[in-house]
Amino acid sequence: MIKLTNIKKSFDETLILKDLDLSINKGEIIAIIGPSGCGKSTLLRLIMGLHKPDSGKVAIDGEDIIPMKQKDLNKVRLKMGLLFQSGALFDSLNVEENVGFTLKENLNLPQEKIDRIVNQKLELVEMSGRGKDMPSDLSGGQQKRIGLARAIAADPQIILYDEPTTGLDPILSTNIENLIVKLNKDFGMTSVVVTHQISTILRVAEKIYLLKDNKLLPPETPESIYDSVYEEYRQFIRGGLKT
Repeated sequence: MIKLTNIKKSFDETLILKDLDLSINKGEIIAIIGPSGCGKSTLLRLIMGLHKPDSGKVAIDGEDIIPMKQKDLNKVRLKMGLLFQSGALFDSLNVEENVGFTLKENLNLPQEKIDRIVNQKLELVEMSGRGKDMPSDLSGGQQKRIGLARAIAADPQIILYDEPTTGLDPILSTNIENLIVKLNKDFGMTSVVVTHQISTILRVAEKIYLLKDNKLLPPETPESIYDSVYEEYRQFIRGGLKT
């Protein structure tokens, strides 16, 4: 489904990723952890084709997206949804316009069908009846739910989550975590979760990868991470690694 091979990425003179390999199978939920600024969000943007690596290969369903023309890359991106850390809703659009944005801009669907899909996605994230609200009317947790509804509006095969529970209280965090698991279980969506929230890591991930020295350590599971042979995993899960 997703395969990154020998990735190198720098910004100006700062090396972010080097010799990075990652393979994600269809339907897996993986978590990527590590200190702030280590390159976790950069990795998501490489998968989306928003950044190009300095070298290496990014393959989605066996197709290398690096040399693709923009038109072809846009088609691949329709297979993916991205939940931004902040929710990243359009302030000037109401909830239903935000959720339907991708459908309207990229799929050329009739408005009636867009409205039906939007209502379905709002129901899925437990935000039915809020379509006319503006983002400013919503709490942080509600904005995350609407952002998730927008991310899944086009029924993507892959969902990328950038700090989906950051800034939320424990109850709201649990709600978002439950939604991530539900989407994977009910629809078989492949999920990549960038997070430093311990509860999110342990509740949603099947495999956990830690970014260290510009590359990924071999993965752990929620069961094995406490006794990992790598001190960095043990420190992170016990709160000793600065995030």
